[in-house]
Amino acid sequence: MKHAFFVLGLAMVCVSTGYTQEEENPYKKSKVGDYYTYKMTTKIAGIATEGTLTQTVTTKDDKEAIIAVSGKLLGMGMEVMIPAKNETIDLTKPYDPTRATGKLPEGTKVEVTKLKDGSDAFTLAKKMHTTKWQTYKMKMSNMGMDFEADLKVWQVRELNVPMVKMEMTSEVMGNKFEVLMELTETGNKPVVPEKK
Repeated sequence: MKHAFFVLGLAMVCVSTGYTQEEENPYKKSKVGDYYTYKMTTKIAGIATEGTLTQTVTTKDDKEAIIAVSGKLLGMGMEVMIPAKNETIDLTKPYDPTRATGKLPEGTKVEVTKLKDGSDAFTLAKKMHTTKWQTYKMKMSNMGMDFEADLKVWQVRELNVPMVKMEMTSEVMGNKFEVLMELTETGNKPVVPEKK
């Protein structure tokens, strides 16, 4: 279950390099009830896992937004629910992706190098959007293990979400590791307050 949040966290680390200090936090324009659902496909050593991750804005004011991240994974005939996890986003500061997706494991060191950028088309709900894409080389180390990945991240600035698509390829312990995340749905639905 944790690998879904970890993969999203790694992707968001790269996405943050696409936002400059002058640009507005992508969640600043969001409203309570806004949600973003991603289809995620992961392949490790030829074994595929599919799933969905949904980010929902549950609370928001001028200073912060609370985002609930939840989802489910499907693989090897099993469905595993990813329990909802709330993260607070400080809207007065530049976007910090680790706050939106959960922190990376303690002691993790990440080095991201931007390689190329360009533009492309992205279709969401039969509407065409112009995207800005970037490619990155990412190096990470944690608990004596080194990890390198190639990433490509697509962004649509007019949507209140930091990314619309992400591809990542790597090799982990001699096995090919591939991840594809793509925004499949966005909208607004009522948020039911939590019972206390």
